[in-house]
Amino acid sequence: MARKKRMESIGYYHIVNRGVERRAVFMDDEDRMQFLEILQESSEVYGFRVYAYALMDNHYHLLLRTTALNLSLLMRQINARYSIYFNKKQKRVGPLWQGRFKSWYVYDADYLKTLIKYVEYNPVKAGMSSKIGEYRWTMSARIDTFGCFDYALMQSVDLSKSLTSDELDALDMYSKMKLKYVDKLIAPHVKKPLDTHFSNNKREIAIDHAIVDGYTQKQIADYLHLSSVAVSKIYKIYRQKVALFNKLRDKGIFWSYSKELTYEKAGSKLFIEYLLKYGDFDDIELGFLVFGKRMMKHVWEEKLKSDQRFIKLNFMIARVFLGMDIEASYFKEVKNARFEKFKLLAS
Repeated sequence: MARKKRMESIGYYHIVNRGVERRAVFMDDEDRMQFLEILQESSEVYGFRVYAYALMDNHYHLLLRTTALNLSLLMRQINARYSIYFNKKQKRVGPLWQGRFKSWYVYDADYLKTLIKYVEYNPVKAGMSSKIGEYRWTMSARIDTFGCFDYALMQSVDLSKSLTSDELDALDMYSKMKLKYVDKLIAPHVKKPLDTHFSNNKREIAIDHAIVDGYTQKQIADYLHLSSVAVSKIYKIYRQKVALFNKLRDKGIFWSYSKELTYEKAGSKLFIEYLLKYGDFDDIELGFLVFGKRMMKHVWEEKLKSDQRFIKLNFMIARVFLGMDIEASYFKEVKNARFEKFKLLAS
């Protein structure tokens, strides 16, 4: 499965990267100084500034600001160059980092200031120092003077006190906030009220929209006065319907409709009709599982049963899926309900 594309915009980012299997990536002061030199050289190429950092034993934190849409490029350069250095020095081979780096876009001024304190507090939290600014390999120690370091924001943050529980809660809230693009800029995603989702959509679609919007299944269950298990089941079945629809759409069975047609726009009746007409045996079997025998039979009787073009198909559906004890000749005698209706209207 392709990994999710990282959201990028010009601005501040909190970056974290760990050693593979949480192994040490900085063995001594020479390693840490080499990393900072690579950071400085990369900043000259990619034009970013650093506002906080902490080089721990098996991971690092960076708070930087980009001036172009090049975050992935610059971080790939930094991590690759340091990996080459470290592997050569330690006479090792293989990846140094545990997957791709993690990043959080900083979209709020208070978030930014709290992050500076959080990054610089990491050695205190790990028991490597007793207060912020004491650990050698943090920006607040003010020992190293590289051109990419910008102390302006740090000077506006009170680093004399440890992080409070309120600050930690705020960081947790900020980091979990869903983001979206607004005019090509990243901004917090504000959830719609649950009432909005459920006022204009069928329940299964509304549940899907609410989950995409950021609501938990527990929140949705409480709103609907259902159990979390019930909501989970509805959502799972809905996703099965969507997956089956997309599979058949990509096969081309909805040839007379737009290629961008979705299950939500098509509706269950149209989908079931085309599923019964053009799906293979396994697809139809899954259709009966996710839509239920009652719904499938209703659409079959309305759309297919009287269609003389599908006598063999109707016979199979009736005998195999609906348990009807009939012969194929039965369908030759079935009147076309739609035709009879038109005749009645014309008379």
